Amino acid sequence: MVASRKRPPNVTYYAFTATPKAKTIELFGQPEPDGKPAPFHVYSMRQAIEEGFILDVLKHYTTYDVFWKLSQVGDDKLVESGKARKQIARYVKLHPTNIAQKVSIIVEHFREKVMAKIGGRAKAMVVTDSRLAAVRYKKALDDYLKKNGYADCKALAAYSGVITDKETGTDKVCEGDLNDKS
Repeated sequence: MVASRKRPPNVTYYAFTATPKAKTIELFGQPEPDGKPAPFHVYSMRQAIEEGFILDVLKHYTTYDVFWKLSQVGDDKLVESGKARKQIARYVKLHPTNIAQKVSIIVEHFREKVMAKIGGRAKAMVVTDSRLAAVRYKKALDDYLKKNGYADCKALAAYSGVITDKETGTDKVCEGDLNDKS
């Protein structure tokens, strides 16, 4: 019946694959020697990519944000891959979401595991790879402590010189400008 039907010229068929549910394998699979069902055939994504039937979508994957930051490097010039990698890594390291997630872990670990030590006078240090990172972590720590109502600890910044950071609206601040005077 299917063979008797002609394919219309304006119709295109697409096939999609996915990891089958256990029920699907049970219905359409073959029993293994141990009695458990297994797929009768596997055509992996890797094999399809190697054979050129599908493209490797992750080969040149770049998020819109990273692409935008890279496009700010110049007028659509090719950039040296090492420089581009460094810029991407720096962007990811200093991204507010990344810092916020790390700050959450840092503060909660400190409060749960460290703070009570040394008679409740324990301290911790967050070491960053740049003064800019120190400023962003300090601001993120302050925000997190305030948002969660944690008044039993505070963050202090320590670095030399002054920092200007357009992302956080920080203009020529030294560590004393960031630290609470009390």
